[in-house]
Amino acid sequence: MADQRTVELFDEFMDLVRGFVAKHDLGYPEYEAVRKYLISIGEAGEWPLWMDAFLESTVNTTSYGVGAWTPSAITGPYYKENAPLLTEKPYELPMRPDEPGEPLLFRGKVTGPDGAPVGRALIDVWHSTNDGVYTFFDPALPDEYLLRGRFYSDDDGSFEFRSILPVPYQIPSNGPTGYLMETVLGRHSWRPAHLHWTITASGFTPLTTQLYFEGDPYLDNDSCSAVKNDLVISPTSGEHDGTPVTLAGFDFVLQPVAERVTA
Repeated sequence: MADQRTVELFDEFMDLVRGFVAKHDLGYPEYEAVRKYLISIGEAGEWPLWMDAFLESTVNTTSYGVGAWTPSAITGPYYKENAPLLTEKPYELPMRPDEPGEPLLFRGKVTGPDGAPVGRALIDVWHSTNDGVYTFFDPALPDEYLLRGRFYSDDDGSFEFRSILPVPYQIPSNGPTGYLMETVLGRHSWRPAHLHWTITASGFTPLTTQLYFEGDPYLDNDSCSAVKNDLVISPTSGEHDGTPVTLAGFDFVLQPVAERVTA
């Protein structure tokens, strides 16, 4: 039996599309161009990328709501579930021997809106390589969980891990998504450097978000429109165990279950 909300949403969406066609007097040449373009997205396997680039930031904002907690951000198309659970400290995301990139030491904490620590929160972190690509999604990389890992916060909510500093990267520009952005719309297809996070804990709404780095040239014109000011952090230069590193940190505030407020 059809779900009534699905029926209503579909009918309204189709009415909006038909109204758009009529309003702009679109003819068969334009219709055919759109049809071929949509087919090309599927043939290129870029529907996840296209949806994330043009729609997910809006869905993300409306679904998570606003409040006294860390803002959410898009998951993006490069998430891979079941990353290794790290159990030995100091936590270090899996890397290749001599992984290229600037060493990163990240420290943070997980709390509720009242400031109470959230211990045993499961933290899932992933990010790009120093070349701006992700394992499992780039044929030049092994299909391994590199720069991807999960670990738990300590009883006081704190955590620490080591990795490399991510870099800005261009989403694939040789496919239909990049073609639309760059050739048709005249925009760039770059994303600022970022760390991806999913944090889950009992009694709290799962948080999926991203953290960005102050000074990145693409903060104000992210091709996916996902940057939020509260998610921009200020890294510093430091030293750890005699090695120069980039030091960064952030305190995550989780949203209690059933406290969502729409924007």
